[in-house]
Amino acid sequence: MAIDTQAFRLLLAARKAGADFDRTVTFGRQSFYPKPGHAARALARSNLGLTLAEVGPVRRCYGEGFLKALGAKTADSIDASGYEGATIVHDLNQPVPPQLHGQYTVVYDGGTTEHVFHYPQTLLSAMQLLAVGGHFVSITAGNNLSGHGFYQISPELFFRVFNRANGFETVAVLLAEARPGGRFFRVADPAVLKERIEFVTGQPMLVAVIARKVAATGALQAAPQQSDYQQAWQAAGAAAPPGKLGREARRVLSQARLWLGRCFYLPWQSRGITALSDEQLYSL
Repeated sequence: MAIDTQAFRLLLAARKAGADFDRTVTFGRQSFYPKPGHAARALARSNLGLTLAEVGPVRRCYGEGFLKALGAKTADSIDASGYEGATIVHDLNQPVPPQLHGQYTVVYDGGTTEHVFHYPQTLLSAMQLLAVGGHFVSITAGNNLSGHGFYQISPELFFRVFNRANGFETVAVLLAEARPGGRFFRVADPAVLKERIEFVTGQPMLVAVIARKVAATGALQAAPQQSDYQQAWQAAGAAAPPGKLGREARRVLSQARLWLGRCFYLPWQSRGITALSDEQLYSL
């Protein structure tokens, strides 16, 4: 539960993408410790007009000062215990109180949800807490982080949850190297590519999302299904299912990319994963 260097950069990217931090709530009270040099460089490259002095201390503190620098007038936090001074003591395994629905313009998860057993409930709560036009911003455990929490998350989950049927649109789904100042990668929607986007890395990777609430639908109208299975089910009921040769060719290409990833630990060897420059990260 922290705003480290990579989370710091993600939040700047979210602000640049239009997130209004006016009424922000975080899952867990967020410790704040980006590397000062990386933070100063990220602020300069984001062109938001913020300086490190305006952000305030970056060690032995919590993240409300940074959130306020991003525009927060309200900076609440939700946690199962008050030991870190959360403003709302509530177990995220349980639904959030109805009086909190629609009250926030940003819900930020900086590595809390993977520690909550009822993970889908945390996503539903985030969707309910947001006002229409608000943004969900999350950076959580991805690859090579087994044991960190209960879960490591697949990028596709965010595409299938934060979609139009549930009143959302994804601004971006990202992978990020966990090391301070590491690279960010944009992930394409597997439903658009019509194949799984799998990757192997030799270092810990985080998965992140910026999603915008576009309608009040009640959220999660149906349980998400993985896109390749949905396509297979539809093809099975169609008069002319995809040819076996085409399916086999896609399978071989996918396996070849994974083999390259295993040999060289390069996530961009997978189709649908694109490395981002700082300029591209701050113009999602």
